[in-house]
Amino acid sequence: MILFCDTSALVKLYAQELDSDWTRRQVETAARCLVSEITWAEMCAALATKGRTRQVSPGGVAAALARLRSEWDIYTGLAVDVALIGHAGELALRFGLRAYDSIQLASAHKAATIAGAALRLCCFDKQLNAAAQALGITPLQP
Repeated sequence: MILFCDTSALVKLYAQELDSDWTRRQVETAARCLVSEITWAEMCAALATKGRTRQVSPGGVAAALARLRSEWDIYTGLAVDVALIGHAGELALRFGLRAYDSIQLASAHKAATIAGAALRLCCFDKQLNAAAQALGITPLQP
């Protein structure tokens, strides 16, 4: 299985949340884990939010960021280019997605065209999962 993780899934590996253990098992058993390049910025924003809202201590945020930096190379980043952004815009209009969600979906769609039926989406956003299914991408569910 080749796994595409959006930020809602990847953050579970760096901050303990509901389904963190399940997500970790999926990533560990995948042959490869793909992410969109924008996931780096989204992860930093998500961890900063967890710190501001006191869901994670300042030390926990620093540790999570350090781990993310050291592990970032294990993920295969999919480039965000002009063509992908154009496709993301079309998907945003078609499915009513927010901007970064549409880029995540366009990245997953690009990954699916390369990996085919072996690709699975790990995502905890219902709207994004539904849009992915409409595009023929199989989401994993805990």
